[in-house]
Amino acid sequence: MMLNSDALLDQALRGPIPEDWRVFPGQGKPLWLAALSALITLIVLCIIELGLLISLGPLSILGWLVESNPGVPSGPQGTPHPVDYHHLIPLVQNLSLSFWIVPVVVALLVMVVGYRRGLAFRHSLMLLTPDGVVQCHNYLADPRDLKVLDFSQARNLVLQLSPNDGSSRARIWLDVERNEGHVEQWPVDTRYGSVEKIIQGIIEYHALYVARDEQQAI
Repeated sequence: MMLNSDALLDQALRGPIPEDWRVFPGQGKPLWLAALSALITLIVLCIIELGLLISLGPLSILGWLVESNPGVPSGPQGTPHPVDYHHLIPLVQNLSLSFWIVPVVVALLVMVVGYRRGLAFRHSLMLLTPDGVVQCHNYLADPRDLKVLDFSQARNLVLQLSPNDGSSRARIWLDVERNEGHVEQWPVDTRYGSVEKIIQGIIEYHALYVARDEQQAI
């Protein structure tokens, strides 16, 4: 019998939850972490723009403004006249204001997007049952984004571990061998909790399912 993922998810949300089920709620990014990401973005963009201003130099900016002003004589034609830069000061101030507004706007967008994604993941969960695994990202969405591992369709589960390039942390996932022989990777998001414990629990539940199925076949 195929795993009814929607029914299992509804039961996990409404309760009561059977004792042999394990529920791993999503741990989304909180507001302070989204704000920290926005602050880092703001600092990086300000440093970049400050470097651009230093490389251009104030005289280069004033020169660009003078060249773009048709009322100021330039080139070999005519007699050169001293240029009064005082009327250009408001233009430079407006340019600087626009120049620094961009990082603020980008940082605010980073904070809003990060917080909304974190809020959506807090409405996510991974459900481990004796018959399989149901993973749902943002169960408030319609339609639901479901990922299902039906133990009746899995012949073998193998824990895989591979070190990341240039990092001390290892990448961990589950190789799922289907009944038809196809092997696919089943990664577990770290925002559900300890990846090692979750995958170990899946392997244990699958072993119990296989033993129960063999006993019923006798």
